Amino acid sequence: MRALLRSRQYLAFWLGQVTSTVGNQLTVVVLAALVVPDRGPGVFGLVLAVESAVMGVLLLAGGVVADRYSRSTVMAVADVLRLGGIVGFFLFASQGPLVPLLFAAAITGAGAALYEPAHRAALAQVVPEELRQQAYALDVSTKRIGSMAGALLAGVMLAGISPPKTLLVDVVTFVVSLVTLVWLRLPPVRTAAGPRTDEPGGLRGVLAEAREGLVEVRRRPWVSVLMLQGTVQVFFLFGPNYILVPMVSQARYGISAFGWVSAATLAGSVIGSLLGGRVSSGRPGLWAMNALAPCLLTPVCLAVDVPLWMFCAAGAVGSAGVGCFMVLWYSSLQKEFPEQVQGRVFALEGLASFGLQPIALAVTPLLVRFIGVAPFAVLAAVVLLVSTYGALAVPGTAQFATRTRKGPAVVESAVRN
Repeated sequence: MRALLRSRQYLAFWLGQVTSTVGNQLTVVVLAALVVPDRGPGVFGLVLAVESAVMGVLLLAGGVVADRYSRSTVMAVADVLRLGGIVGFFLFASQGPLVPLLFAAAITGAGAALYEPAHRAALAQVVPEELRQQAYALDVSTKRIGSMAGALLAGVMLAGISPPKTLLVDVVTFVVSLVTLVWLRLPPVRTAAGPRTDEPGGLRGVLAEAREGLVEVRRRPWVSVLMLQGTVQVFFLFGPNYILVPMVSQARYGISAFGWVSAATLAGSVIGSLLGGRVSSGRPGLWAMNALAPCLLTPVCLAVDVPLWMFCAAGAVGSAGVGCFMVLWYSSLQKEFPEQVQGRVFALEGLASFGLQPIALAVTPLLVRFIGVAPFAVLAAVVLLVSTYGALAVPGTAQFATRTRKGPAVVESAVRN
């Protein structure tokens, strides 16, 4: 970590994005305070749904843009778009016509679709390969802390000043992020690879480049399987947890219980991501799968009435495993794929992992009403174990790398010659 923070380039990148994370979480809290009292929870849900839908639709295009142009510039443009969304929220969140508010949400979602692939891929240009695992560990852990700080800051400020004035603080965080990104001025990765003269323009060109990213992923079956694993686990476990954990914890232990569970989960995520940065093994995929396995403790606690401290401990241990997994997974993708396609790869990863989350959030209450919390939790635990350890049967998963055939094959070829 000391070696990372001695780099002025990485320090600027890190501080700018952590500041932006604080502002993003502050906006989520303040937006609820602006919309719900005057327009109702239904409109608040619609705003979040529009933002999420636009992000999902444009995410792959955002990966193409991140591979075509300077990633720091793409992130800066994304910040400008999201800043425009914040201004729209400031003007229309609590009053005025609904359409401009939804348009502001759409702009924010478009900015997120540009930002996420560029941010993941930019790290390879800022940090040398031997430090990327530690860089991801610091990135994941401080984002969790930044989210908590943003939520706490919003709560403190809302207690003293009006929501619109609180929202202006997020404008300051975007300005800080923009300054660091303008200072970085990362070169386009395509410049190093040389110009391409064979690609079509316009929408056909975007679709062709998106297809190239998909082909790169399909060439590596272990990557495809792990992206599918993320889709399955988000649908059956991580997505439903957003609904079931607060619902069950408040029903069993009281209205303040979810706060304790959330704090424990956040702490576990920070610890797990930092530990992930210290894993040094020829089989990081096996470590990552073993780290995911304790996530089944939360479904067990949903199915069985346990003390609150045990519920909190389950959330902390499971979240630590997810944090460790994410560090090993993202750093392995950086090593596996050429820089020229990493924006598209990370866009596909985000789309595969979280594309079904809105559906999971909508379907979970219906399934729970039909079969009950305990059977659904047992199903989630079984799906988690099968999808986690079943993925190890695919060559390359245990190593988080594509294995090349050496030894006997090379000898046989030499003998024939």
